[in-house]
Amino acid sequence: MNLGYFTFPIHPIEKNYHQSLMEDRQSVILADKLGFSEAFIGEHLTDKCEQITSCANFISSLIFDTKKIKLATGTLNLPNSHPASIAGQVAMLDNMLKGRFIMGIGPGSLSSDMEVFDTLNKNRTEMFLESIQHIFDIWNANGPLDLKGKYWNISTKNTYDESLNIGVIPKPYQKPNPEVVVTSLGSSKKALDAALNRGWNVLSSNFLNNERLLEQNKIIQENSRDNIHWRVAKFIFVSQNKSKVENYGLSEKSPIFFCFKQIFNKLKKANRLDIFKKNIDDKNEKIDFYKILDEISIVGSVEEVKDKILETKANLTMMKTLTYVNVDWKNESLTRTSMELLADKVMNNIS
Repeated sequence: MNLGYFTFPIHPIEKNYHQSLMEDRQSVILADKLGFSEAFIGEHLTDKCEQITSCANFISSLIFDTKKIKLATGTLNLPNSHPASIAGQVAMLDNMLKGRFIMGIGPGSLSSDMEVFDTLNKNRTEMFLESIQHIFDIWNANGPLDLKGKYWNISTKNTYDESLNIGVIPKPYQKPNPEVVVTSLGSSKKALDAALNRGWNVLSSNFLNNERLLEQNKIIQENSRDNIHWRVAKFIFVSQNKSKVENYGLSEKSPIFFCFKQIFNKLKKANRLDIFKKNIDDKNEKIDFYKILDEISIVGSVEEVKDKILETKANLTMMKTLTYVNVDWKNESLTRTSMELLADKVMNNIS
């Protein structure tokens, strides 16, 4: 089982913007040194707590400061940009990284981002699927482009000139394209199957409870593909000091608590709290913030965390990568130590 990394990233609004970005960079650089296999970087444009506005730009700042870790967009919100622009940017990133790149994609989930890009009332799923198909078609083209769609028409047929080498967009380093990963926050079997059947892989959100994860494990197990790379994200905090676990792990002063509260309130506003239910169809089931946080998090000593991860691994038999969720570095020393213990003392003792 591999150890991966994901950051939203969520920081208190009073923290200096530059400081937040530098902390996020340092966390990925540390993950690389500790042997994490990959790092997914989130993006939002209109969120004061999540201020990586371009995961591609952020990744470009890490290319020469990391050595082995694969860097992943987490995600490129496709309806927010032109497919040709995304195709060119991703191709450049993949080549600069010599294939040390994963293409995480999605339709976007932040309503204020949707409004600013004038897609709030549009069919973003349609836009998402059209965009990724355009991107693949651009990379597969061997001549002038002439792509038609409902949302974008992409052409170089009038200006293409082979003798001048114009009218073409670069291709990725990985052929025919980088690994494609989508994130999963819901419980739709249809959506998950559709992604898997397209040859894409899945990163399941750290907000999914055990019931949803077991459902997804079954869906992946029953799929005809035999090369599915399933990633499962979790809040994780490791400390050998019991008081640190109690006070910094999941307490109301902890960065994990702050992160979960931010997302919980966003989901509440969007009327999506049903994803936390054991039984989504039960209208009377109560949603307990603290119980949910405890269930979706793995905190404790080295031995406690190892046992919880082994239990997770035993239940989620199709999981290939456990993805550590990075939160604000409220206490840099505790966060660094936690990541070090997780990599060196916990995961090195799990086969």
